[in-house]
Amino acid sequence: MPVTVYLENRESKRTKEKAIRVQLSVKGVTLQSTIGHSINPDNWDGNKVKPKSYKNAKEVPAERINADLQKIKSHFTEWEMDLKEKPTKEDIKKHLKKALEMKTEENPIPVKVKRVGFFTRLDEFTKEEGAANGWAYATHQCWKTFKNHVEKFNPKVTFEFFNESGINKFVIYLRNLGLEEKSVTKQFNNLRWFMYWALRKNYTKEDTIKRYRPKFKVLEKPVIFLTKEQLLHLYNFEIPKNGTKVTLTDMNGNEYEKVVEDAGGLAKTRDCFCFCAFTSLRYSDMANLKRTDIKDGVMYITTMKTYDRLPIELNSFAKQILKKYEKQTFPDNLALPVLPNQLMNRYLKHLCELAGFNEPVTRTCYRGGERVEETFPKYEMIGTHAGRRTFICFALSSGIPPQVVMKWTGHSDYQSMKPYIAIAEKTKADAMKLFDTEMKK
Repeated sequence: MPVTVYLENRESKRTKEKAIRVQLSVKGVTLQSTIGHSINPDNWDGNKVKPKSYKNAKEVPAERINADLQKIKSHFTEWEMDLKEKPTKEDIKKHLKKALEMKTEENPIPVKVKRVGFFTRLDEFTKEEGAANGWAYATHQCWKTFKNHVEKFNPKVTFEFFNESGINKFVIYLRNLGLEEKSVTKQFNNLRWFMYWALRKNYTKEDTIKRYRPKFKVLEKPVIFLTKEQLLHLYNFEIPKNGTKVTLTDMNGNEYEKVVEDAGGLAKTRDCFCFCAFTSLRYSDMANLKRTDIKDGVMYITTMKTYDRLPIELNSFAKQILKKYEKQTFPDNLALPVLPNQLMNRYLKHLCELAGFNEPVTRTCYRGGERVEETFPKYEMIGTHAGRRTFICFALSSGIPPQVVMKWTGHSDYQSMKPYIAIAEKTKADAMKLFDTEMKK
């Protein structure tokens, strides 16, 4: 028998009762513990409590105490018989708790179910959906941002809070933070996704989010890309040495000086960015490109974002960049000297500033519910994704059919290509006007 029952030596001064203890010995591992009951020693016969009519100081009847003792004995006898490995003391503690929580018809024990909070469910959601959908690091960071927003908005928020009034309060809170309307929309969509998941799991009955959507004023951002001339200029750009003071002109025509820093990093950034612009690759796919992915002038890419398997023919510019680094060795047999995305974005702005891409670009958005117009020099708005946009815009404006471009880029429908097609049409129209002007001279 793995269970021995006895009374605590010490006696309560107030009730004159002693705690009932058990010694649990399972495959040589012993644990001693109380079971949550105390009795008057006069009502203990060495194995159980008597008589049946007895109740202790907490009004717990003898039948209930004896039933708990029997459950412990039965549970540990069966467990030891089925057990094949030596347990830990922690295992024995868990099984003692489990035995005491078991229900019987003679002794029904209500078990209190702890209510799981909104943020615990949100952690469960991100873990489950992240694993199911193969979320990238950036996606996990987006959900971390969402959680931070909700925690600061209302640290005690519940699912039931998000009725129409609660949804509106959350949206107003985000707008008051000064977020752009597009960012506010994204946070609302995250909330909707999470609430739909919670409804499917039966974690909540609050389903207002299915029927209600606030109005958002979202204006499309300008598509930032390099012209053919700018791309070729950047491709051939000689980067000054570290510490060189370069005189530049801002978008208003004023001169200023800038000191060149980390010329080596800028050179790597130039080559990696231009490679994206000559091949249509996203940063994530360029950063994962291995030498073994390139055969007979063709790259075979399994995209990190959509998992599409794409063969992309290499043009002479892309081949030249690869050749430049063919004798250098990079981690994981990578083909290019990749820098972290955040660092490359910073270097890219510095590089494009040195290259003189300072024409003003105006973007209009709604921030805090108000329409705002902002103008920046072009180099401040260029990021790594501008390389892919440059390829698409140049390919379309050169007359390559959209369906062919989509074979390279992996776009699955025309909807995502519409902004680029509009730019290509405008570029062709401007070129025709220039043709007219030249012909009339």
